[in-house]
Amino acid sequence: MQVKFTSNIRKLRKEFNVSQPQLAKEIGYSDSIVSLWERGYRIPCADAIIILSRYFQVSTDYVLKVSDDNSMLHRADDFYVDLSVFNKRLKELRTQKNLSQFQLAKKTNLTKTSINHWENGKCPPNANAVVALANYFGVTTDYLLGESD
Repeated sequence: MQVKFTSNIRKLRKEFNVSQPQLAKEIGYSDSIVSLWERGYRIPCADAIIILSRYFQVSTDYVLKVSDDNSMLHRADDFYVDLSVFNKRLKELRTQKNLSQFQLAKKTNLTKTSINHWENGKCPPNANAVVALANYFGVTTDYLLGESD
């Protein structure tokens, strides 16, 4: 099942009264990428989702429109993202369900190669994959991405 990507990025940016170029500069992306995210033409990867949630002081679930809870979190001034927690949690959740990477791929409509790459830290997943995995395992995207316990 492919998750259609929508986000609250534009809404949050307007609430914070920042332009696309300002936001892009502050989080280290180009303003054209921010524009593509807002219009749904490009899907942010996991590290961008985490950076946006930290910048806007909300959960990754809220950025991704998985939750309507926009409770403000403490703003992080450090946008360094370490996805090793995601890699570890994905593997732990998969093994807890006694699933092979192939079985998980079939159940989530993702590829075995992608799951292998994510578990081994070779590349970050995109927003659709994060949401699909969180939904399958019944956890929040914040938990899966290492932003909460």
